[in-house]
Amino acid sequence: MRTKFIVSAVVAAAGLVTMTAAPAFADESDDIFIATLESEGVPFSSSEDAIALAEAVCEYVAAGQPPEQVAVEISGPADWTIEQSGFFVGAATQSYCPA
Repeated sequence: MRTKFIVSAVVAAAGLVTMTAAPAFADESDDIFIATLESEGVPFSSSEDAIALAEAVCEYVAAGQPPEQVAVEISGPADWTIEQSGFFVGAATQSYCPA
């Protein structure tokens, strides 16, 4: 059930980003986040989708879900290994989650 919720949230966030994305204006933290994913070989469909998922990761962590559990839950829908998913969650929390 929780995985279904995460997949729904990812799809909704991706749709929201597509509708509200500003044309060709990237934030420096977005550029660093995407470059970090690329350097580690973490695949993603688009920068916008990766950033939307990263922001969703912050919401799950802020709601009290352990980062390790978030990594496990997004690995399947994202078609990532646990290592890729864990790296993504770590990069997302460092880049987008308030300290």
